[in-house]
Formats: sequence, structure tokens, C-alpha cells
Amino acid sequence: MAGVTAAVVAAATLSAPAHAADPVAADTGRDGTQAAMLAYRTVYPTISDSAAQLAAAQQDTRKQLHDKLAAEPQTYGGGYFDPPSGVTHVALTTQASAERAVAAGRALGLTVSAKVVARSYDELERLAASVRTGTDQLAVAAKGRVGIEVASNTVTVALTPQEVASLPSSAIPGWVTIVPASADLVELDICSSRAACNDSLRSGLSIRHSGGACSMGFTARSGSVRYALTAGHCNIGASTTWYTAGTLIGTMTAANAINSGPVDAGRIQVTNSTYAADTVGRIAISASSWVPVRGRAHHMSFIWAGDVVCISSRYQAPATSGNPCGVIASVSDAAQNGLTRYEGYDPCPGDSGGGVYWLPSSGERHAFGLHSRSIVGCNNTASTKKKAWFSAVPNFWNTMNYDLG
Repeated sequence: MAGVTAAVVAAATLSAPAHAADPVAADTGRDGTQAAMLAYRTVYPTISDSAAQLAAAQQDTRKQLHDKLAAEPQTYGGGYFDPPSGVTHVALTTQASAERAVAAGRALGLTVSAKVVARSYDELERLAASVRTGTDQLAVAAKGRVGIEVASNTVTVALTPQEVASLPSSAIPGWVTIVPASADLVELDICSSRAACNDSLRSGLSIRHSGGACSMGFTARSGSVRYALTAGHCNIGASTTWYTAGTLIGTMTAANAINSGPVDAGRIQVTNSTYAADTVGRIAISASSWVPVRGRAHHMSFIWAGDVVCISSRYQAPATSGNPCGVIASVSDAAQNGLTRYEGYDPCPGDSGGGVYWLPSSGERHAFGLHSRSIVGCNNTASTKKKAWFSAVPNFWNTMNYDLG
């Protein structure tokens, strides 16, 4: 395929090993740039200070470019950012749109590499869905381990060597890339201890039911009904009644708990009248302080590899003065059923359902997803690569309006 670029660039490297001895990047509710810089340095140990600073400072600008390109979804194939080189990569389906993308990026002060591809991002999502829900040989072998990779403009399917050997080549379409099934030891981050504040609902609260405990994500509304969001796997049985610090929140039914493919999301219908009447979207920074939610990701193509995200949840290990942060490495990770993978911090048991949010230099934090799972352990310093996965908000209940502050 043809391609255009504003500069000669090196190949992107999106999975550099994290340095176990580095301090945890954390959002303290003040200057997000410093937290973002540390997140980049944690995930990319060889990145220069100037490159980390530029990567952090241009997060909002990169989303401005996304907004311009996503206005023409028929030609937009998505984008990603390579922090060490400082290059923003975008995919377009025509040469003319690729050239316009480079010009638009240059006008914003970005170094952009534009590649002409066969499929738009919307088409990739349709194809991925066809494998997840299909009944052919590939779909059966995949068992839901399906993702999307913007760089190759393909749907990714994670298979073991035995599963690959069992498939005839004719069963694998040209728009599919086979990737190795994950050997990572992964756990759903759920447990049954630790209390938290209960004066208002906010992302990061400890929430409990009779069978266990998780973390609260964001709050949202469907019509007049307010919901508190958490991970779908946190629900047990036909319905569960949830509390925070002994105060009733409401009930989650089995119909409102999804744990399938790229969606691990549950919504608790808020019946406590005080909580239900509140309209502010909050992210906990500590037991007594919070910052507002300013927006949300409306489409998967808005979420890029290379974005800095933070998690507000019950545990922080090691203890920090804010919310731990990392860098998105895969928007749709086939190895974990299309969940979004971020690196640089390994959440703990009990963090399931916590709010994962984008932290740009503007400080206008946007809801990106609900934490689902992570590498076994609790920010294990022995691990050379700290990984975690979240369920991205564009993949579930898109008609809900998220509470903002």
C-alpha cells in the first residue's frame, strides 16, 4: 500500500518492557503532565526526557487530529502514537485523505505518518464482531479471543500453536492476523476487604455485596435512572445488592452484568435517593478529594495506543498520593478477548470495576473504561512488564449519558 509521511520515522515500538524499580506514575489531581511523563518513562525506559515531555504535552492535540479524521469515518482507519519517536501514526483508506491527514497534523504541530489501508476502523469493528459471534472454523477456534490492530489494519485472533495447526489456510481470511495466545498469568481483580468514603458516589470507591467486593467506576444515566458502573464479573447470581461503607447504593441484576468478549461491565441501579439525585461525575483522588469527569470516549477509534490512562480504584500498591497511571499498549487485545491493554502498573485484587480514564495535559479527564483484570499479583516488582486490561466504554450501553463535573 502507498503511504505518506511528514518525516522519516523509525518503526513504532508499543510494548517496551517496564522498569520494575521505577516509581508508580500517579494522578494527584493537579498537574497531569508530570504523571503522564512518568508513565511514559515507566513503560518506555529508554525514552528521553524531552520526548516524554512532548508526548505528554501533545495528548490533547493528537485527539484534535483524531476528531478531524473521524469526521469522515468511511476513510478513517484509526491511529496510534509511538512515544519514543514522537510520531503520530494514522491510517486512511485513500491517498488523498492520507495527504490531508499529514497536512492537518502539520498544522497542529504534530509529526504524522499516514498509511493508506484497505479498511476503515468501522469496517474492522464489523469484521471483528463477525468472528466473535460466528460459527465457522476460525470463530470456533478463537473462543472470543479477537482484537483489532490499527498498525496492520487487520482483525487479530489469538490462537495456540495447536489451534493454528488444526485450521486449514482457507479458514483464515486475508484481513485476519493470527497472534500467539497469551501465556500471561491473569486474574480477575476481585476480593472482599477494605472500606472507603460514602458521602457521594465516585470512581474508585470500595463497593461490596454479600459475596465480595470490587471498585466503582463511573456514574451514568439512562433516562431518569442513574447507574453506578463496575465490572460485570463482580456480579454473582440473579441479582446483588451493593453498598459502600455500609451505605446502600442499589441492585445489579444478571441482565445488567456482561462479561463476554471485550465487555466486562456491570451497572448497579442507584436506588439510594441521595445518590440518585446527584448529577456530578467524580473521580476519587484520595478518601477526601476528587476531580471531575469532563468527558468520555464515544468511539473505539478515539482510544489510541500511546495514550496515558490512570485508574481510580480501591487499592494503590505501592501507596501513592494519587491514582496510578500507565500507557495504552493495545486498544483491542486479542489475547484477552479484545479488552484494552495498558502497561506500567499492575492493579490489585479488589480493583475490578475501577474507572480507567485518559489523562491529557489539559487535565480534562475523560472516562475510557472499567478495569477488568491484570497480571497475577499486586504491582509485582518482580514482573518485568506490568500489564492490565479494561473494558472500553464505547463497547457497552452507548445510549447512556455519563455524569460529568
